[in-house]
Amino acid sequence: MVAKRSRGMYGVLGIFFSLIALSVLSACGGDEAAAPAPTTASVATAKPAATAAPAATAKPAATAKPAATAAPAATATKAPAPAATTAPAASEQSGTLTVAVALITPGNFLPSKIPWPGNLNIQSWGVGEGLVRTDWVEPPLEGPLNDEGISGSWEIASDFSKITFDIREGIQFHGGWGELDAHDVAFSYMESITDGSTWARVEMEEWLDEVVAVDDNTVDWKFDKWNSRWFQWMWNLTGAVPMVSKKAHDELGFDKALLTPVFTGPFEVENWKANDQVDLKPVTPHWRQTPKVEALKIIEIPEVAAKVAAIKTGEVHLAQIPNKFLREVVADTGSRLQPVGNSQNKYVAFAGNYWMKKDHNTDEDIFPRPGLLADDEHPWIGDPDDEARMESARKVRHAMAMSIDRELINERIFDGFGEPWFTWFGFSKANKEWKDEWEIPYDVEAAKKLLADAGYADGFEFPFYLPPDVPAIVSVELGEAIAQMWQEIGLEAQIENTAYQARRPTMVSRSIDVVWMWVGGTGKIDEAKSNGVAPSKGWNLGLEIQWVIDTWAANGEELDAAKRIQNNVDAEDLANHWQLVPAVVAVSNLWVVRPEVKVWQPFTEGAGYAGSFEGVVLE
Repeated sequence: MVAKRSRGMYGVLGIFFSLIALSVLSACGGDEAAAPAPTTASVATAKPAATAAPAATAKPAATAKPAATAAPAATATKAPAPAATTAPAASEQSGTLTVAVALITPGNFLPSKIPWPGNLNIQSWGVGEGLVRTDWVEPPLEGPLNDEGISGSWEIASDFSKITFDIREGIQFHGGWGELDAHDVAFSYMESITDGSTWARVEMEEWLDEVVAVDDNTVDWKFDKWNSRWFQWMWNLTGAVPMVSKKAHDELGFDKALLTPVFTGPFEVENWKANDQVDLKPVTPHWRQTPKVEALKIIEIPEVAAKVAAIKTGEVHLAQIPNKFLREVVADTGSRLQPVGNSQNKYVAFAGNYWMKKDHNTDEDIFPRPGLLADDEHPWIGDPDDEARMESARKVRHAMAMSIDRELINERIFDGFGEPWFTWFGFSKANKEWKDEWEIPYDVEAAKKLLADAGYADGFEFPFYLPPDVPAIVSVELGEAIAQMWQEIGLEAQIENTAYQARRPTMVSRSIDVVWMWVGGTGKIDEAKSNGVAPSKGWNLGLEIQWVIDTWAANGEELDAAKRIQNNVDAEDLANHWQLVPAVVAVSNLWVVRPEVKVWQPFTEGAGYAGSFEGVVLE
C-alpha cells in the first residue's frame, strides 16, 4: 500500500448569447471548498431530476428516502450494485476536433505528480475519470449526482465514518492494462496523498483517512472527519483524482508509470508534449460514451492575436479569447458563444496577511508564517500583534480598492459582458441581504488621503503578480489596467509574469507575500466557504484569517439556511472592513464555437476549463 502523508468555485453568473441579440442571464452556483460538517449526501440509486449544484440537506429519518433535489442523501439501505457495463457500439465518427488552450501542462500521469491545473486537463479533456458523475444541465448550473459513474451506487455510514462505493464492472484501462477494479480505485486515492505528493487537491488528506478495497468490486472511503462536499474530490465538474492502474504502476515501476498514461476516459493519449500539443484518439467503443470525432487535437496558443487568427481561419474549432474580441470574431465567422464554468469574481489578493496563530485542524502553533512580512516593503501586510500596523495596512488596502474604476474595466476590458463586483462571500446587488456600504466607490482623492493617513503620501513600489498562463482564471489585461489606475494615486506596480506552476509552491509553503490576482465565487450565499485561506497542507491564497475559518466551520454544521446566510453577511461586513481581497468584476468564461461544431454540451467546471469533448459532433 502507498504510504499516506504524515500529519502534523464558486458562485455563478451565467452569460448566454444568441447571434442576433446578445442577452445576459444569471444564475447561482457553489463554492469550491466547504467545511467538513455532519450533513448528508446520499446513495445514488436512480437518476434524479436535473437541479442546481449538489447541496447538503438535513439528515433524513432512517426510513425516509429524500427527494432528488441536490446531492443524493444518505439512506439506511444499501443501493444495489450497478450491473456490469457493456460498452456501447461505436457510433459514426467524423473529423478532427481542434481546441486552442493557453497552457498544456507536463505529461505526468500519476496523481501524486499532477499539480493544478494539470488535474483539470486530465479530466476535462476526457483522458482520466473520477469516481462519480453528475447529470448534464445548461452551464453555469451543476446537475445532481447520478448513477452513471465508475461508481453508480454508494452508502454513507450512519455515523459518517465512511462511504462504501460499489465499483462498476467492465471498465477497461487504456493500453491493454486490463479491467479496473476496487484495488485500482483504492490505489489511485492513496497514491494521490502519498508522502511528497504535489497533487492539486492534496488537502484532501486532512479529512480522508484511507481508502480500502473491501473486495474486487467494493471500496471503503474512510474519513478522519466528515466532509459534506466529499464528491468535489471525485466528480466530473473539477479536477478529480483520476483512476489509474495499480498493475501498471507495480509492473512498470513509479518512474516509468509516471510517464505512461493509463486511464479510463473516452480519449487515449497518443502524444503529450508540454507547452506544445496533445493528440488524443477515441476509445472505440468506450464503456460510458464513445467519442463522435475521429481525433482530438489540443494546441497551446497563449498569444491572443494568434488565437484570434486561428479561430477566424478555422485552424481551431474551439477557443477562449478575451471578451473585447468576441463580437468581432462572432460576426466574422458565424460562430456562437458558449459559457463554460461558473461566473467568477476576479479580485486582487493581498498576500502575506497570515493572521492565524494556530492550525484549525491540529491546534499546533503556525505563527508567524514565512510570508508575514509587515515591513516598509510590504505596506499592505498587517501584523496581528501590532494594532497600529494593522490599521495602516488596512488603509493602504482600502486606498488601492478605491482607486479601481470597476465600471470602466467592465466596459473596456470585458466589453460589458461582466458586472462590477464588490463582495468576497458572493453577494450581489440582486440579493435582499445587499448592503450599500459594501460597494467600494471609485474615488481617487479619497484614496490618496487614505494613503497619506497610512504614512505613504509619496506612494510606493510593489510586486504585482499576474499569472500569464491561466487565462480561464486570471486576465493579464485586467491586471495591467488596474496597475495603471494605481499610478493615479502614486503607486508603481512591478508586474511579475512567472508561470503559475512555478509560483504555486510559495502558496503551499505560506511564503507568498505579493499583491496578485485570482478568482472567487459569486452567488450561493448560504454555503460554507473557506475562500482559500485555511491553514492546510494544500493551496492557499496567501491569507490565513480566523473569522473566515470560524464562519466556514459554523456554516458547515448549521442546517438552517437563513442562519448560514446571516453568518456570511456578518463575514462580508468584516471582509468589507479589512479589504483583504477587493473584488473587481464578475464575468463568465466565454468560448468561441465555430459553425463546424454542430453539438457541444460542456459541463460546468469550477475553474472554467473547457471539456466534454467526447460529445462533440462536427459537420
